[in-house]
Amino acid sequence: MKRVFRSLLFWEALSFAVAFAGSRAMSESSMLWYRELSRSSLTPPDIAFPIVWAFLYALMGYSAYRVANRAGVGALIPYFVQLALNLAWSWAFFYFMETTAGLFDLFLLVFAVLWTAAVFIKHDKLAGALFIPYILWGCFAFWLNLYIVIHN
Repeated sequence: MKRVFRSLLFWEALSFAVAFAGSRAMSESSMLWYRELSRSSLTPPDIAFPIVWAFLYALMGYSAYRVANRAGVGALIPYFVQLALNLAWSWAFFYFMETTAGLFDLFLLVFAVLWTAAVFIKHDKLAGALFIPYILWGCFAFWLNLYIVIHN
């Protein structure tokens, strides 16, 4: 039981470590810059983002835990790729204020999340299904970023 808990804790901690590293890209100046951008009327209030992302990171960690216990390391490669792209978006968009680079990253990220879900579902149906909210949010984020690129 202890081993199971440590494994789950590791995968959750890894997911939230990426969240933390991404949050370091957001400074006061980048948030001021973001608020000045022309944004879609569908853009949620600022408070929604940390809530949604906390939920998604928790699902990601739990899914990775389930697959790690059922499959080899190879099954986790797409997971690591999507984590890296997820982190890269925060830095491209907020730190470097490169909206087009952020959009390109999101394009790759959506496909990496789809890839992760497809691989995970082969090993654990629930683990793959738990990526559905992330896929939907990624597509929505792509729209929001695309709007910013077009209108700024």
